[in-house]
Amino acid sequence: MSLLSSLSSPKFVSYADETGHSKDPQRTFFCLAGLVAREESWKAFDLEWRAACAEEGVTLPFHMKDLAAFQEQFQGWSEEQRRRLLGKLVAAIRGAGAVPVGSVVSVNDYNAFPPNLRTKLKDPYFMALQPLTWNLAVAASLEMPPGPVSMVYAYHPEHSHGRGNSEELWQAFRRGNPIIAHFMESYGSAEPKDCTPLQAADLWAYELGHHFEVIRSAGMEPRWPFKQFVEMGLKHSFTHNFITLHDRKGVNVWAATRK
Repeated sequence: MSLLSSLSSPKFVSYADETGHSKDPQRTFFCLAGLVAREESWKAFDLEWRAACAEEGVTLPFHMKDLAAFQEQFQGWSEEQRRRLLGKLVAAIRGAGAVPVGSVVSVNDYNAFPPNLRTKLKDPYFMALQPLTWNLAVAASLEMPPGPVSMVYAYHPEHSHGRGNSEELWQAFRRGNPIIAHFMESYGSAEPKDCTPLQAADLWAYELGHHFEVIRSAGMEPRWPFKQFVEMGLKHSFTHNFITLHDRKGVNVWAATRK
């Protein structure tokens, strides 16, 4: 039985993945990206995503970093092929009515925190997790009709075991926020290879990370896929924080029109 069919019956399901690794010395930003949509919409999405990949000769699971670099199964592809596949995949996400949410942490600013504060925060992943979770729940709470969210996070061993792991933090966050807790149905984790919506979250996470890591810092024109996620996010801009940026200034709601 697939993850999609085995979940209890929440009105909404969210899927979240990270880009890069918070301990990577080459990265200046760590990003978590999530997509939330109605459960029945994800079921239709799964069929459309699989069909799009099959039509283009893509073997699942899909990894955006491989497509971006023309590596692994995308070695030898043309730019036309890449754009055609991306067009179909983004259309599937849009067709599901998915609401994108992003949480971005400046790694340099995080590392500049006093040691005792870094010990408390543990890792940029955990710093990004709370606002991402909050905004996924808020986005669903203000949809019409609203409903609770079953939340699925991409499995990463370093965040899933030991004291203070991601599920423990999620549960503590839920206990500490009784109003938003009504919309936090359940916590779950899965691997993208078993779950096409997590592959969609991987695409969104890559674009979010690439935008902050490369595009925004260089003042370049945003990439086409990123613009599509911005359009999806701004449709819901008055119901939740589309992207939050955590830097030395604190937590800022990021204006999607900025480069």
